[in-house]
Amino acid sequence: MKDIKFENNLFKDNKQKNFEKKKVGEHVSVGLVESIKFRNRQLNDNTEKVTETGLIFNVIGLLTVFACLFVLLFYSVFELQVFEGDKMFARSEVNQIRVEDIRPKRGIIFDRNGEKLVKNVAITDLFLNLDPYLENRDIDFEKLEADLLLLEEILGPDVYDGSDSLFERIQVVLGEDPSTERIKLASDLENEKVLELKSLLDDIPGISFEDGLNRNYIYEEAFAHVLGYTGVVNEEEFENLDYVGFNDIVGRSGVEETYDKYLFGQKGQRAIEVNALGKEVSEEEYLLEEEVSGKNLYLSLDLDSQKKAYEILKNGVDEYDAESGSMIVQDVENGEILVMANFPSYDNNIFSGGISQEAFDELLGSGTNPLINRAIGSQMPPGSIFKTIVAASAYDAERVDKDTRYTSRRGYTLSGGTPFQEYQNNEYGSINIVDALMVSSNIYFCEVIRQWDMNELATYLEDFGIGQNTGIDLSGESGGMLPSPENKVELSKTTSPWLEPFWYPEADSCISVIGQGITTVTPIQAVNWVSAIANGGTLHTPHVGMELVDREGNVKSMDKGFLNKNFISDEALEVVREGMRASVDGERRVIYPLQDAKVDIAAKTGTAEFGKVSEDGEYEDTHAWVNGFFPYEDPKYSFVIFLEDGGKSNNAAHLAREFIDWFY
Repeated sequence: MKDIKFENNLFKDNKQKNFEKKKVGEHVSVGLVESIKFRNRQLNDNTEKVTETGLIFNVIGLLTVFACLFVLLFYSVFELQVFEGDKMFARSEVNQIRVEDIRPKRGIIFDRNGEKLVKNVAITDLFLNLDPYLENRDIDFEKLEADLLLLEEILGPDVYDGSDSLFERIQVVLGEDPSTERIKLASDLENEKVLELKSLLDDIPGISFEDGLNRNYIYEEAFAHVLGYTGVVNEEEFENLDYVGFNDIVGRSGVEETYDKYLFGQKGQRAIEVNALGKEVSEEEYLLEEEVSGKNLYLSLDLDSQKKAYEILKNGVDEYDAESGSMIVQDVENGEILVMANFPSYDNNIFSGGISQEAFDELLGSGTNPLINRAIGSQMPPGSIFKTIVAASAYDAERVDKDTRYTSRRGYTLSGGTPFQEYQNNEYGSINIVDALMVSSNIYFCEVIRQWDMNELATYLEDFGIGQNTGIDLSGESGGMLPSPENKVELSKTTSPWLEPFWYPEADSCISVIGQGITTVTPIQAVNWVSAIANGGTLHTPHVGMELVDREGNVKSMDKGFLNKNFISDEALEVVREGMRASVDGERRVIYPLQDAKVDIAAKTGTAEFGKVSEDGEYEDTHAWVNGFFPYEDPKYSFVIFLEDGGKSNNAAHLAREFIDWFY
């Protein structure tokens, strides 16, 4: 066609030239004109023939393709109906599509510097499909119970969580979710047990195995109370958590519980073909929804500092024959917890995959209650560390100033004749508020409250967080007890019937301001209020969670803000800071262990008396407290150490000195 068009154009050009030549008198041959006309007719005839031939071939090609497709389709239908008809019919009768959850990988927990604190370890889980026990849509419980008893003999109570029999657990699951088809029976199976169980596949066709992940806590006791542990969903969790099923693993205690929904991730779903016994009959699976791995959690804790604190605390409890101990270190500017150690502790790995009732009872029956996070849950009389917030409150309320002096002496009595004395019956003479903090005078603070009102002081104590939870991102926190006339009367009617149901204005008030009587606090409160003293009056919400990071690298900050701010003057706090430094390095200092440390420390100790009183009027048992901050001139960290029944307060101060010198 291209050649024909070219020739046509060529002849047209020649014709035009001939006409032009004729105009100038040249002769044009009539034969040449006729020749051109004839050639054009030939070209047009050829074009029509080529077009007709192409159409014929196109039609034939399309008919051929349609014929082949029809033959192929006919053969496929014939093969399915004739050759595999019986097979496909049987398959449609007994096979079905089962939709299963895809468990996401649980997020990893790191310290503030990215050091891994937990890891996920590959394990084998045992599941039971209930389809083989269905008869006319009812479960054959007699056969089911018999098979489960056989499985229990092989698994043993340490594997399947012997707190309940497998049959009881399945009954609970079905009671909550009757549509459940697969139930996890055991987790983290040893290879020997897997082989033994596989020998039962013909007898118990409903069992199957699945690869899973188990939580492993790398540093065990040192981080147990902060991290917590995981376990299989129970009835209460199934009812209250909208993102889990009965076969799932959830966080219990610690940040595993607090941040469980973030660490858990989002389950996916897949569809698989199974036979009447619940066994997969095809390797093909269909992804209905992709799972999303849990977010990684970065804590404010420092790995090395936590390990060292736990070591020091453990040795200290042993050395001073204490019942228990807690140590906390906090960033005074934002409330982040760098250290939270408790002793005694426990290995949280024993809970991974389930713990038997016998092992759990043994843990609880040890007499030391190692599961309690004493740093946030132990409510104890604070002793003289309480004087720091009493001093700040009295100064802010203009009940004292730096020139207000009272006399510390022996033979001091209240107006009703009740004796009241300094610790170990010391006397310090005429002292002001800075001196009173330095030597930890009981009489000075008794005089302050005698000239004041306990109800007015109580409002300040509330501002410092006394009698309230701090809101730390860990479960198990206690609020302590605010000393007030109202609370004493209430206690006498409820938990403490031995208390007299009225408030003695002098005796009860004097006992309360020195951290005794009904006054109780927790270590987390003690470190939090000393942070407020150090930073100028901001009471932060303490927290151990710092950041959450998803798989795309998106970061969510866990800053918790503050509980209170600007509730007390910096002048009042400055006086307290001065008195706390004097208690470490003043002329009449009493906290000798912290003198000449590698960094300047401001602190306050407390020897809280409790228990029986000797013939000499001395308490036989005392708790040892110390809290404070460092560096003194530019505070960055606050700390508290508590030794339950740990003797004199300087025992706790010795442990603080060891840690702070190591820290620097």
